[in-house]
Amino acid sequence: MKFLLALIITSHFATHKSAADTSTQRYKHELFTNVTIDSVIYSSPDGIPLWMDIYQPVGDTATLRPVVILAHGGSFMHGHRKSERIPIMCRMLAQRGYVAVSIDYRLTTLVGMASKPAAYKNILKSVADGRAAVSWLLKDIDNGNTYRIDKTKLFVGGSSAGAILTQQLAFIDSTAECTGTLCKQANRYLPDSLSLPPGTIKGMISLAGAVLDTGIIGNHQPALLHIHGDADRIVQYGYKRAVKGWAPFKMAGLGGSRQRYTSQKLNYTEYVFPNAGHTPWDRDDAMFEIVMHQVVEFLWREVR
Repeated sequence: MKFLLALIITSHFATHKSAADTSTQRYKHELFTNVTIDSVIYSSPDGIPLWMDIYQPVGDTATLRPVVILAHGGSFMHGHRKSERIPIMCRMLAQRGYVAVSIDYRLTTLVGMASKPAAYKNILKSVADGRAAVSWLLKDIDNGNTYRIDKTKLFVGGSSAGAILTQQLAFIDSTAECTGTLCKQANRYLPDSLSLPPGTIKGMISLAGAVLDTGIIGNHQPALLHIHGDADRIVQYGYKRAVKGWAPFKMAGLGGSRQRYTSQKLNYTEYVFPNAGHTPWDRDDAMFEIVMHQVVEFLWREVR
């Protein structure tokens, strides 16, 4: 009798443990081997078709899934949606049960980054493209939801220039939140008339990103994961001129934004690579593994 009772109790706890494991396994571990990739045009500003690649897990029966939209780096002059580690990240996230999206955005030239007004203009045009990508997905959700996306769990992220895009996208809800030259360009290229509905973005991932003005970091902002090398001199870790001081404008990386994150009680997580330069994870598999672990843990906390 005692043996039978012990067996029943053991079976009961094993069943509950198994159920708990199943509920936490999705989004943390790779459950799906294969993914599909749909390529669609989400916007055509200035007559330029902008594409996004949408990654989905094969065999997933979930009714709704979180979505993570990622933007590549390249100094706003180079790169595309298949650049660097972004496609790898999208595939790995899709294998964990997410819908993952890699986007193109408008690029410029060296001349287009040679002065503060020109640089702000071109950066904010790319931010507008990021906003357009989110809007395209929201419209699809409201019209059949092709990709079975849970619009309450929408995340944006990027690396380097893509992370700068991400942070301005998430922090600038309206032009009232910025000042000076940045605000003038935002009024033109990031108008309030095209703002996203409040609360659209649940969280953001900044890999070596920065803000153009720490004043745009307010309270009631999305959760943030910010990863940076503290010796980064391209997208400066502190609050300095970018590109080793050659850029005509300042940006605030993780070190330059931390105080504002704290004072505004932002729900943020940081990871610092000591003595590391710009996006070292692009060249180092071990560092990329750390980045992915941080990203997966951050997203898992936010989607539970």
